[in-house]
Parts: sequence; structure tokens; C-alpha cells
Amino acid sequence: MRVVHKWHKSSDRELTQIAESLAYNCWKFTLTSVRGLQDEKFYFSSKSQGMEVMTEMLIFLMQVTDRLIYEAMEPEHRVQFIGAMAYRFLDLVLDNYSDLSEEGPERTDLVGLINERSADYAEFSYGDDGPSYHFLRYFGEKVGAIMGDDQDNKWVIDQMMEVEAPDVIASLKKSIGGIVGINVD
Repeated sequence: MRVVHKWHKSSDRELTQIAESLAYNCWKFTLTSVRGLQDEKFYFSSKSQGMEVMTEMLIFLMQVTDRLIYEAMEPEHRVQFIGAMAYRFLDLVLDNYSDLSEEGPERTDLVGLINERSADYAEFSYGDDGPSYHFLRYFGEKVGAIMGDDQDNKWVIDQMMEVEAPDVIASLKKSIGGIVGINVD
């Protein structure tokens, strides 16, 4: 999957436009990750289950983004940036649910989920080495709860913590550097 990590032409971009572009890249990262889970023989019972996993991953990436840009952006700009990412995530998730034959969540339910997860992730640390064990474990457990604990999916928490999260964080850092212009390494 092709992901653009930088702008083609140099010009000033609005903060919202930059956040939306990064959010779209995050969408692509999560899609690649879910396809990777399928390739690793994790079992999805429906397309909406895949969408639920992608939603959890998007929320996770939004939290990681907030931690990565924390010191580089003024607080009011960071709030605007993360808010624009959240709104773009909502649009992407709801648009893709509308393509499925199964009914998806309401917008207000997704907003509630983002707010709930944001409060939960706020309890976990994120240091120079990246997210803490508890940060990653929480993410893995949320995906595990979606995937279920049958024989095919019993290792999904470990897969999320040890493979998928590091991979998407590496891609996210590259996009933040190119699109946002903040060096996060």
C-alpha cells in the first residue's frame, strides 16, 4: 500500500489540513495491519469486526500522535490538531461502515468511545522509548476483546503489542516527520 509521507509541493498548509492528512495515513496503516492479521491467520468473523479493530487502532494512533507532538506544539495548536484528527477518523470510520451491509455505530457512540479511550490512555506513560508496557497491553486487550479468545485468535494481544503496534508507530513517526514537519525520532 502506497503511503505519502511528505507534501509534493512546499507551501503553507493549515493545521487542520495537516492533521487530516496524517489521519488518512493512519487509516492506511490500520488497514495494512488488519490485512496482516488476516495473513497471519487471525480469524475475523465479519467485516465489521475488522472495522472495530481498525477503530481501536486509530484511537491508539491518535493517542501516540498526541504524545509524540506534545512538546513540539503549543497546547492550543495540539488540541486543534488532535481534534481535527479525531473528526477525520470519525468520517473515515463511518464512511467505511456505510459501505458494509452491516450496520455500524452511531457518530455519538464513536465520539464517546474516543473520549473513553482517551481518558484511559491518559493513565499510561509514554517515554523516550515509546509507549509503556501498560499502554501497549491496554491496546492489545481492547483488540483482543474484539477478536475473541477462540483458538485462532488467542495470541492476538501479543501480536498487537509486539508486532503491529511497533510497525504502525514506526510508520506514524515517518509521517509526522514528513507531513507535520516534526522530528520525533
